[in-house]
Amino acid sequence: MEPPQTQVHLEGNRLVLTCMAEGSWPLEFKWIYNGSELTRFSLEYRYLIPSLDRSHAGHYRCIVRNRVGAIMQCSTEVQVAYMGGFVEGERSQTVSQGEGALIHAPRIHSFPRPQITWFRDGRKIPSSSRIAITLDNTLVILSTVAPDAGRYYAQAVNDKNGENKTSQPITLTVESKCA
Repeated sequence: MEPPQTQVHLEGNRLVLTCMAEGSWPLEFKWIYNGSELTRFSLEYRYLIPSLDRSHAGHYRCIVRNRVGAIMQCSTEVQVAYMGGFVEGERSQTVSQGEGALIHAPRIHSFPRPQITWFRDGRKIPSSSRIAITLDNTLVILSTVAPDAGRYYAQAVNDKNGENKTSQPITLTVESKCA
């Protein structure tokens, strides 16, 4: 048996799985999902899901038999692309001027993992010698200055389904040091 092929589909779309088999007819087909039987043996070589949901992701297998009892199977791994909302609401943090600030990207439910872009007061934040974005999408500001204060937003883009979401604001306050 070949390793299962992986297919990615969008949540809400219709999915038709097809099992093409050669052999002496009549062929009978049985569909199995993550080890559980979906159908009994029948002449139906297709399995239809009218509207995909993220819970439909998993391993689908089709077992084929004929009158002689010869058995074959084909399988596929189905992944479902989706994007939920950001999990966290509005939040704020305070740093003293000159200190570094770490602003963690709010969590979001998405498959695949979304691309994150940071904005402050409506403008995209470019990387610089003082500002970096880590691999886990944390915004790092070295030695903060007063103009770094403001409302920060993370925008998440799921490149499989094209959806994008913007987080609630994360307000950064930069306190000046008293002389």
